[in-house]
Parts: sequence; structure tokens; C-alpha cells
Amino acid sequence: MSRQKLKGTYLIKSLFLGLLIPFGFAPFHYPGLAILGIALLFSEINNLDIKQSIRAGLLFGIGYMGFGISWVYLSINSYGHLNIPVSLLITTIFIIYNALFYAAVICLYKFVSIRSSKLLSCFLFSACYCLGEFARANLGTGFPWLLLGFGQIDTPLRYLLPFIGVYGVGFVSVLASSLLVYSNKKSKYKIAYLISFVIILLFPLSLKNYKTSNVSKDLISVAAIQANLAMRDNWDEDLFLQMLNRYHLSIKQLAKQTDLIILPESSIPVPANYASSFISEINKLAKNHNTTLLIGIPKSANKNESKYLNTLLALGINHGFYSKQHLVPFGEYIPKPFAKLADLLNIPDASMTQGNSNQALLKVKNHHIASLICYEIAYPELLRKQLPKAKWIVSISDDGWFGHSLAIYQQQQMSQVLSILSGRYQVVANNDGLSSIIDNKGNILNSARAFSSEDLCGNIHSATGRTIWVVFGDKPFLFLSILITIIAFFKQRRYS
Repeated sequence: MSRQKLKGTYLIKSLFLGLLIPFGFAPFHYPGLAILGIALLFSEINNLDIKQSIRAGLLFGIGYMGFGISWVYLSINSYGHLNIPVSLLITTIFIIYNALFYAAVICLYKFVSIRSSKLLSCFLFSACYCLGEFARANLGTGFPWLLLGFGQIDTPLRYLLPFIGVYGVGFVSVLASSLLVYSNKKSKYKIAYLISFVIILLFPLSLKNYKTSNVSKDLISVAAIQANLAMRDNWDEDLFLQMLNRYHLSIKQLAKQTDLIILPESSIPVPANYASSFISEINKLAKNHNTTLLIGIPKSANKNESKYLNTLLALGINHGFYSKQHLVPFGEYIPKPFAKLADLLNIPDASMTQGNSNQALLKVKNHHIASLICYEIAYPELLRKQLPKAKWIVSISDDGWFGHSLAIYQQQQMSQVLSILSGRYQVVANNDGLSSIIDNKGNILNSARAFSSEDLCGNIHSATGRTIWVVFGDKPFLFLSILITIIAFFKQRRYS
């Protein structure tokens, strides 16, 4: 086989392995494929030089992100109102940008692993992967979607989430994948690697019944109104009036029997000051029935109304609002690295601005709640900052601009993970699915059908207490990853 053919083979293989990873997430739920994909990547790069490995990492990332976040194109094209060529260009650049983090992971691993033992290389690869995911989630635009730990909700590793968080579970997942590789190679420690792999996967089962929070016996009746209104339809005046009528009728009916009624993100798609009469009417309706109403609505951020906040507004017997802190790249704002490209392509600047990082928590029935809007569900740390004061979680979203894609299922899975991390019940209100009621263990108690118009009703419990993750966050595994990398680096320097 020629060297050129061999080169093409490993690149194609790396791309294919990247394409495997999203199958470990919702809606496919084949986490074994994610473990296998990482294992085969680890095996592959150990047989390549550093330049080949970096190329392999880039192709792996392109496959991973290209398939897993393909819905970005739909949001840019439909919600951003950009033409097909420009939408494809921006989507491609965004995918490659995120794929570069996987190239960086492989580069770091290959650079410091030259003198590492097999066991150390397993831990080192896990550490580099963990650091790479953290960098992808926080540097530049910051895009924590499809972090490996989010996809382990269908494996015993889910029981580690309240202890070590999403990054910690990602670390352990990669470690298991790496050990699996050496359990299939000729070595006198082959059996030891296999046993270690099995222990990592099965040990978390012993934590299955661990009490992560103190759940109150008191029931809170909740309802999420899913009107199935896609973002692209929001500015149809006739439809807008129909939706106001739809919400009014549902609120009027539900207020008689429900403690909390939630309308999704941008359910009222005009700024609050333009819908004052409707807001006043439903506020009075909720008050008369001793009910709290939470609605997603834009709110002016300045006097000249050039910028708006994406808010969750409380009405009825409780008042206040929460403003979205993490905005969607290209949909709600133009990331700085892409600002010049946006000017070149005449892309209009988005009108949304982020909320303050230190906001008072909303209250429902004398309980503080954690609030998350759409994209913020991918940021566990944002939830952690609202704990342990918050007694349950309310998350709202408008996934109409994701279209019929993987995004709504991936988002529901992340919602489940956040309930597991925090030990809190959660109510998810989404414009077109999947509105859900989730318990403190991450189990979906009730869920509306995707792309349907229905009112989801159920009961939740408030909860108190702090999980290990709430206390320490992601810092322990980040420090561990840095420490392992430093140890490997100095070991290499000593031998050099």
C-alpha cells in the first residue's frame, strides 16, 4: 500500500470515527458507539506521528461536530435569515473552528506522551480530552454542546454525575475507552486493563440509590404551554393574535388548578412594552387564581430600544424577571472572531444583549427557582451558581429555529443531566417540543410530543441540599487533568 493511500485511509477513518460519536447522544442513545469511537481514535493516533495525528484529530472533530451540530445551519438560515451560500459558509467555518479543539487535544497528547507508559498514556489522553472540552466550552464563542459527559446518561456512568460533573464523566469515559484499547493488545497486563475497564463501567451502579438531595413531600402543580409556534412564524400578525388568544385561553383554564404556568422562550415575540395590555390582563388572571405565571418575552435593555434582553418574566402572585446570560452565536449575537466576516458579508448585527451575571433568583410559592433560557442548558456552571438556594429548575426554549433536527433531543438530554447534577426537579417549557417534567434523578416523568400543540401538566417537588458537584464544581477534574499533563511533560523532559 502506498504512503499516499495510507494517508488517505487514516484521514477517512478519523472522519468516520467522529461521525460515530453523535450516535452516543439523543435521539439515538447508543453510548457504546461513543466509547468505541474514542477507543479507536486512541488506538489510531498511537500509530501515527504528531503531524498525522493532528490531521486525524481535525478530521475527527469535523465528523463529530459536522454531524452532531448540523442544526446550526438551520438556525442561521431560518432564524438569521441568511441565504443558503452564506449560511453554509458560516456553518462550515463554525464546525471547523470547533473541530480545531480536537486537533489541539491530539497535539497536546502526542507532544507529552512520548515517554509515557501505557497506563499513564490512558490517563494522559483522558486529561487532554477533558482540557480540550473545557477549552471548547469556554474559549472564543464558547460552545459546550455535545460534551462527552452529556451522552453517558444511558450508561452506569450517569450515577457519577452528581459527584464529578459533566467534565469528570467525560474524563472517565475516555479513560474507559483507552483501557479498552490496551485490553485488546498483546501485553502481560491485558487482563488487568480489561478488569479495570469493567470496574469503571460497573462501579457507578453502587451509587444508584445514593441520596443526592432532600425532596419535600409537598406537591407543586405545574403546567407548560407548548403552542408549536416556530420562530420564523413569530412576525405573522394574524398568527401572533391567534397565539395570544391561545395563551389566554390556556392560562384561564390552567390557572384554576395550577400553582405555576410556564410559557416558552419568546412565546410573546414582541418587547414587553408593546404587549403591556396583554401582560396586564394575564397578570390579573393569574393573581385572581393565586397562581404564578412565567413567560418568555424580549425586554428593552436601553431607552432607545436598540438592544433587547431575552427574559423570563414572572407575573401573578410573584414578580421579577431573569435575563439570559449566554446568547446563541449567530442567532442572538455575532461572535467577535466572526465580526469582520459578518461585515464583509453584510450580515446585520443581532439585537440581543446578555443579562447580568449576578441576578436575583425568581420565586414561586416562596421557593427560589433556578432559571435557564434555551442555550444556557449547555452550561452546568450557570445552574451551579443558582444552587443550593434554588429548590427546582425552570428552563424555557424556542427550538423552532432548530427545525426538525437533532437539537431538541440533545437539549432534552442535557436537561436530564442538569437535574441529575443538582438533585432538582425541572420543568421544561418549549415552543414546539420537547416540553418535559423531569425528576431529581433525571428521569422524564412526562413529556409533550415534538412539534405538537398541547398543555403539559404534572407535579413536582422542591428539593434542598447540595451534591458533591454543587460544592466543588468542575475544578477537581480540571486540576487533575492539568496535573497529569504536567507529570507526563516533566517525565518526558527527564528522559530527554
